[in-house]
Amino acid sequence: MRRPVHALPGLFIGLLLGASLPAAVVHAATAAGNPKSTGIICWTDKNGRQVGCGYTVPPEYANNPTRELNTRGITVKKSDAALTGDALRAKQEEEARRKVDEQERAAQRKRDEALLNSYTSEREIDARRDRDLAQVDLSIVGLETHLRQIRASEQELLRRLEGFSKAGKPPPAQLTEDVARVAAETAEIERLISQRRNEQVALRAKYGELRMRYLELTQREAKPK
Repeated sequence: MRRPVHALPGLFIGLLLGASLPAAVVHAATAAGNPKSTGIICWTDKNGRQVGCGYTVPPEYANNPTRELNTRGITVKKSDAALTGDALRAKQEEEARRKVDEQERAAQRKRDEALLNSYTSEREIDARRDRDLAQVDLSIVGLETHLRQIRASEQELLRRLEGFSKAGKPPPAQLTEDVARVAAETAEIERLISQRRNEQVALRAKYGELRMRYLELTQREAKPK
C-alpha cells in the first residue's frame, strides 16, 4: 500500500516490517515520544475503505469518516463523514428540536417541583382556586354596580339631549361632551367586566390542570417501586 503523504514514518516502517497494526502504532508513538496518546488518525475513502493513517488527514479525505488510535492500536474515537446539503440541514433541525424538548422537560420538572412544594393535597388547590375566583367575583360586582350608575346617568343625559332635539334647538356643547364621555365610560366598564369573566374561565382551567397534575404526580410517587 502506498504511504499517504501525511502518514507517520514510524507507522509506515512498522507496517513494512510486517508488524501488526497495534505494534506499528506503538512503534510510531514511541518514536514521537508520547506513550499515552498516539494522535494517529486513520481515514477512509468515499466508499468507507481505509486508505491511510497519520498525524494529519489529507485535505481530499477531510470530510470522510476517520478513527483515532491509542498506543495499543485500539480505536478510541470515531468521526462520521461530514454532512452537507439536505442531510446537514436535517441534522441541524433535529438537534434544534432535541434542545427544545430538553428545555421543555427541564421546565416541566421545575413546575412539578413547585407544585408539590406549594400544596399538600388537592383540597388545598381547590381552596386556592375558590379564593382567587372570589376576588374576581368581588371585582365584577363592583364594576356592575358602577355600570348601573353610569347607565342611569347616560339615560338622563340622553333625555336632555332629546328635549333639545324636539325643541329644534342645538344642545349645549357641554351636554354633547357629557353624552360622549359617559358612552365611552360605559363601553370601558363593559370591557372590564368581560375581561374579568374571561379571567374566571382561565382560573378554573388553570386550577383544573394543576389539580390533575398534582394527582398524577402524587399517585406516581405512591406506587411501589
